[in-house]
Amino acid sequence: MFRTIAATLGLVALLSGCAKPLVDTTGPLAIRRVEVTAAPTLKADTDLLSLARQTLPSQLVGAHEGKPATLDVTLTEVHYKNPLASLLVGDDNRLSALGVLRGEDGREITRFNAVTMDQGAINGIAGAVISVAQDRARVDRALARGLASSIEGQIYGKTTGKVMTPELAAKSAPAVAAPVAPAPKAAGPAPKPLAPKAPARGAAGV
Repeated sequence: MFRTIAATLGLVALLSGCAKPLVDTTGPLAIRRVEVTAAPTLKADTDLLSLARQTLPSQLVGAHEGKPATLDVTLTEVHYKNPLASLLVGDDNRLSALGVLRGEDGREITRFNAVTMDQGAINGIAGAVISVAQDRARVDRALARGLASSIEGQIYGKTTGKVMTPELAAKSAPAVAAPVAPAPKAAGPAPKPLAPKAPARGAAGV
Protein backbone atom coordinates (compact mmCIF):
# COMPACT_ATOMS: atom_id res chain seq x y z
CA MET A 1 0.00 0.00 0.00
CA PHE A 2 2.76 2.44 0.94
CA ARG A 3 4.53 1.82 -2.39
CA THR A 4 1.30 2.64 -4.20
CA ILE A 5 0.99 5.88 -2.26
CA ALA A 6 4.57 6.85 -3.05
CA ALA A 7 4.13 6.03 -6.74
CA THR A 8 0.95 8.07 -6.95
CA LEU A 9 2.54 11.06 -5.26
CA GLY A 10 5.42 10.81 -7.72
CA LEU A 11 2.99 10.78 -10.65
CA VAL A 12 1.17 13.81 -9.28
CA ALA A 13 4.44 15.67 -8.88
CA LEU A 14 5.37 14.81 -12.46
CA LEU A 15 2.00 15.90 -13.87
CA SER A 16 1.91 19.14 -11.91
CA GLY A 17 5.57 19.99 -12.27
CA CYS A 18 7.39 20.83 -15.46
CA ALA A 19 5.02 19.10 -17.88
CA LYS A 20 4.09 21.37 -20.79
CA PRO A 21 0.44 21.94 -21.68
CA LEU A 22 -0.78 19.43 -24.24
CA VAL A 23 -1.77 22.21 -26.64
CA ASP A 24 1.91 23.09 -26.97
CA THR A 25 2.18 19.83 -28.92
CA THR A 26 -1.27 19.44 -30.45
CA GLY A 27 -1.92 23.07 -31.30
CA PRO A 28 -4.93 25.05 -30.03
CA LEU A 29 -7.97 22.91 -29.28
CA ALA A 30 -11.58 23.88 -28.69
CA ILE A 31 -13.35 21.12 -26.79
CA ARG A 32 -16.92 20.82 -28.04
CA ARG A 33 -18.02 17.74 -26.10
CA VAL A 34 -16.92 15.81 -23.00
CA GLU A 35 -17.93 12.21 -22.32
CA VAL A 36 -17.26 10.82 -18.83
CA THR A 37 -17.43 7.11 -17.99
CA ALA A 38 -16.28 4.95 -15.09
CA ALA A 39 -14.07 1.88 -15.21
CA PRO A 40 -15.13 -1.22 -13.25
CA THR A 41 -12.19 -0.49 -10.91
CA LEU A 42 -13.88 2.67 -9.61
CA LYS A 43 -15.33 2.00 -6.16
CA ALA A 44 -16.72 5.30 -4.93
CA ASP A 45 -18.87 5.85 -1.86
CA THR A 46 -21.26 8.15 -3.73
CA ASP A 47 -22.24 8.69 -7.37
CA LEU A 48 -18.85 10.18 -8.27
CA LEU A 49 -19.53 9.61 -11.96
CA SER A 50 -22.54 11.95 -11.94
CA LEU A 51 -20.48 14.58 -10.14
CA ALA A 52 -17.71 14.43 -12.74
CA ARG A 53 -20.30 14.60 -15.51
CA GLN A 54 -21.30 17.96 -14.08
CA THR A 55 -17.88 19.53 -13.47
CA LEU A 56 -15.89 18.46 -16.54
CA PRO A 57 -18.20 19.64 -19.35
CA SER A 58 -19.01 22.83 -17.45
CA GLN A 59 -15.31 23.67 -17.13
CA LEU A 60 -14.07 22.64 -20.57
CA VAL A 61 -16.75 22.89 -23.25
CA GLY A 62 -16.45 26.16 -25.14
CA ALA A 63 -13.85 27.58 -22.77
CA HIS A 64 -10.96 27.80 -25.30
CA GLU A 65 -10.50 28.54 -28.98
CA GLY A 66 -8.86 26.23 -31.51
CA LYS A 67 -9.52 23.18 -33.66
CA PRO A 68 -12.75 21.38 -32.70
CA ALA A 69 -12.08 18.39 -30.46
CA THR A 70 -13.85 16.03 -28.09
CA LEU A 71 -12.62 14.67 -24.78
CA ASP A 72 -13.32 11.19 -23.40
CA VAL A 73 -12.57 10.80 -19.68
CA THR A 74 -12.61 7.45 -17.87
CA LEU A 75 -12.56 7.54 -14.07
CA THR A 76 -10.25 4.67 -13.16
CA GLU A 77 -9.70 4.70 -9.41
CA VAL A 78 -10.67 6.54 -6.24
CA HIS A 79 -8.74 6.24 -2.98
CA TYR A 80 -9.94 7.57 0.36
CA LYS A 81 -7.52 8.82 3.00
CA ASN A 82 -6.47 5.88 5.15
CA PRO A 83 -6.02 6.39 8.93
CA LEU A 84 -2.95 4.14 9.29
CA ALA A 85 -1.21 5.45 6.19
CA SER A 86 -2.01 9.01 7.20
CA LEU A 87 -0.50 8.40 10.63
CA LEU A 88 2.69 6.70 9.40
CA VAL A 89 3.68 8.14 6.00
CA GLY A 90 0.96 10.58 4.98
CA ASP A 91 -2.03 9.94 2.76
CA ASP A 92 -4.81 11.75 0.92
CA ASN A 93 -8.03 11.32 -1.03
CA ARG A 94 -7.25 10.76 -4.72
CA LEU A 95 -9.09 10.36 -7.99
CA SER A 96 -7.33 9.01 -11.08
CA ALA A 97 -8.58 9.21 -14.66
CA LEU A 98 -7.57 8.58 -18.26
CA GLY A 99 -8.26 11.31 -20.81
CA VAL A 100 -8.36 10.89 -24.60
CA LEU A 101 -8.58 13.89 -26.93
CA ARG A 102 -10.06 13.23 -30.38
CA GLY A 103 -10.53 15.29 -33.51
CA GLU A 104 -13.83 15.90 -35.26
CA ASP A 105 -13.33 12.71 -37.26
CA GLY A 106 -12.98 10.64 -34.09
CA ARG A 107 -9.28 9.99 -34.52
CA GLU A 108 -7.20 10.10 -31.36
CA ILE A 109 -5.04 13.20 -30.98
CA THR A 110 -3.41 12.30 -27.67
CA ARG A 111 -4.12 10.60 -24.34
CA PHE A 112 -2.99 11.42 -20.83
CA ASN A 113 -3.36 10.40 -17.19
CA ALA A 114 -4.84 12.77 -14.64
CA VAL A 115 -4.76 12.66 -10.85
CA THR A 116 -6.29 15.02 -8.32
CA MET A 117 -5.89 14.99 -4.54
CA ASP A 118 -7.79 16.24 -1.50
CA GLN A 119 -6.90 16.50 2.20
CA GLY A 120 -3.24 15.68 1.64
CA ALA A 121 -1.75 18.52 3.69
CA ILE A 122 -2.73 17.30 7.17
CA ASN A 123 -1.31 13.99 8.35
CA GLY A 124 -0.10 12.36 11.52
CA ILE A 125 -2.63 12.02 14.34
CA ALA A 126 -4.77 14.88 13.04
CA GLY A 127 -4.77 13.35 9.55
CA ALA A 128 -5.82 9.96 10.93
CA VAL A 129 -8.73 11.61 12.76
CA ILE A 130 -9.76 13.45 9.58
CA SER A 131 -9.70 10.24 7.55
CA VAL A 132 -12.05 8.52 10.00
CA ALA A 133 -14.50 11.40 10.37
CA GLN A 134 -14.55 12.85 6.86
CA ASP A 135 -17.77 13.13 4.90
CA ARG A 136 -17.31 11.01 1.76
CA ALA A 137 -19.96 13.01 -0.11
CA ARG A 138 -17.94 16.18 0.47
CA VAL A 139 -14.77 14.36 -0.57
CA ASP A 140 -16.29 13.14 -3.83
CA ARG A 141 -17.53 16.63 -4.69
CA ALA A 142 -14.05 18.02 -4.02
CA LEU A 143 -12.43 15.32 -6.17
CA ALA A 144 -14.83 15.95 -9.07
CA ARG A 145 -14.02 19.66 -8.94
CA GLY A 146 -10.31 19.01 -8.62
CA LEU A 147 -10.30 16.66 -11.60
CA ALA A 148 -11.94 19.27 -13.84
CA SER A 149 -9.36 21.86 -12.82
CA SER A 150 -6.47 19.41 -13.16
CA ILE A 151 -7.47 18.27 -16.65
CA GLU A 152 -7.96 21.82 -17.90
CA GLY A 153 -4.52 22.70 -16.54
CA GLN A 154 -2.92 19.69 -18.23
CA ILE A 155 -4.46 20.50 -21.60
CA TYR A 156 -4.16 24.29 -21.62
CA GLY A 157 -1.67 25.16 -18.88
CA LYS A 158 -4.24 27.29 -17.08
CA THR A 159 -7.79 27.28 -15.74
CA THR A 160 -10.44 29.67 -16.99
CA GLY A 161 -12.18 30.14 -13.67
CA LYS A 162 -13.57 28.54 -10.55
CA VAL A 163 -15.02 25.09 -11.07
CA MET A 164 -18.73 24.78 -10.38
CA THR A 165 -19.87 22.89 -7.29
CA PRO A 166 -21.69 19.71 -8.34
CA GLU A 167 -24.63 18.24 -6.52
CA LEU A 168 -25.53 14.65 -5.86
CA ALA A 169 -28.92 13.66 -7.19
CA ALA A 170 -31.48 13.47 -4.42
CA LYS A 171 -32.62 9.98 -3.65
CA SER A 172 -36.26 9.76 -4.58
CA ALA A 173 -38.60 8.47 -1.92
CA PRO A 174 -40.44 5.28 -2.78
CA ALA A 175 -43.80 5.96 -4.33
CA VAL A 176 -46.72 5.46 -1.97
CA ALA A 177 -49.51 3.47 -3.53
CA ALA A 178 -52.88 5.17 -3.48
CA PRO A 179 -55.41 3.41 -1.24
CA VAL A 180 -57.59 1.05 -3.18
CA ALA A 181 -61.27 1.85 -2.96
CA PRO A 182 -63.35 -1.07 -1.70
CA ALA A 183 -65.17 -2.96 -4.41
CA PRO A 184 -68.88 -2.20 -4.54
CA LYS A 185 -71.02 -4.86 -2.90
CA ALA A 186 -72.74 -7.18 -5.31
CA ALA A 187 -76.42 -6.51 -5.59
CA GLY A 188 -78.66 -9.18 -4.03
CA PRO A 189 -81.20 -11.20 -6.01
CA ALA A 190 -84.08 -9.18 -7.32
CA PRO A 191 -87.22 -9.51 -5.18
CA LYS A 192 -89.83 -11.89 -6.54
CA PRO A 193 -93.00 -10.21 -7.82
CA LEU A 194 -95.92 -10.66 -5.49
CA ALA A 195 -98.65 -12.99 -6.76
CA PRO A 196 -102.02 -11.25 -7.13
CA LYS A 197 -104.41 -12.00 -4.26
CA ALA A 198 -107.44 -14.12 -5.06
CA PRO A 199 -110.69 -12.20 -4.66
CA ALA A 200 -112.53 -12.96 -1.45
CA ARG A 201 -115.55 -15.25 -1.60
CA GLY A 202 -118.80 -13.40 -1.81
CA ALA A 203 -117.31 -10.59 -3.77
CA ALA A 204 -119.20 -9.49 -6.84
CA GLY A 205 -118.90 -11.92 -9.69
CA VAL A 206 -117.62 -14.80 -7.50
